[in-house]
Amino acid sequence: MNARPLPEIAIDPLLKRDIEAVASAFASTEEAEAVALADDIARPLRGDQRWAAFQAGVFEKMSECGYVVVRGLEADEGRSLLIVSAALEARFDTYRPGRIVKRFRMSPWTDELSHTTRAGDFHTDGNVSVTPPVATAMQCEHEDPGAPEYAEQRVAFFPDVLGRLLSGGSDEAAAVAFLTGSDTVMAHERSAEVWRGRLVESGTIRYHPHSLRVAEARLGVAVANLEAILAAVHRAAMAVSVPFQTAAGDTVLVSNRTALHYRGACSVRFTRFPSEFEARSLFVLHLKERTA
Repeated sequence: MNARPLPEIAIDPLLKRDIEAVASAFASTEEAEAVALADDIARPLRGDQRWAAFQAGVFEKMSECGYVVVRGLEADEGRSLLIVSAALEARFDTYRPGRIVKRFRMSPWTDELSHTTRAGDFHTDGNVSVTPPVATAMQCEHEDPGAPEYAEQRVAFFPDVLGRLLSGGSDEAAAVAFLTGSDTVMAHERSAEVWRGRLVESGTIRYHPHSLRVAEARLGVAVANLEAILAAVHRAAMAVSVPFQTAAGDTVLVSNRTALHYRGACSVRFTRFPSEFEARSLFVLHLKERTA
């Protein structure tokens, strides 16, 4: 199975102007977050034909590919990210009371997964939560100083990953059995949270190699040939995905139920060693299902 073309949308210049007008009305990201939690932050755009066309394009590409790359927005501390994410018609999740948007900056001096410059794994977010988010939204604030050689991004639509695994050899067959037919355990790196269940169920996936390894090390939950299985999933995800880069303002909307996302190794450019450096940074938020 070949990789699908990159699903991307260039924001209409007039719609961009309107989004910026809504975003600039907020004195701060905190004020925008308060409106996003209490009301519809995109309300001023509802009824606009350009917004309706944009939203239809987002839904189409998310359905077909599990993600979409939106080009041409402004990096404005997450305010336009909040507005564009409202196109998904989901509720905003919070990481602490009243706060939606997180800022991540890569650092050569940390092992924390969200900030490390090392390459990551294909994964879903909130994988040990009782109910993981339905979607993740990521907006580039500053491009990696070593781009395009560094900070490669990929998203793999899980039906494509599964199709690739089903056409493979014994390691791929073991991966399919593990993902779809075995109960397993994932554990949070920095808390006591543990999730037990089947990784693929009812057409959705939750998956994070690091959480599986943490559970194996902390809880003694041994999975036969785990590393070979994870390597098979990684190969399949690489084969069915395409690499892309994001410039400042570019936004990636990812289904957290039907797609795995990945970020390659990042670089830094020191301006004064060891504490001052230029690095990739981004704004991230999560969305959850609407309730009646």
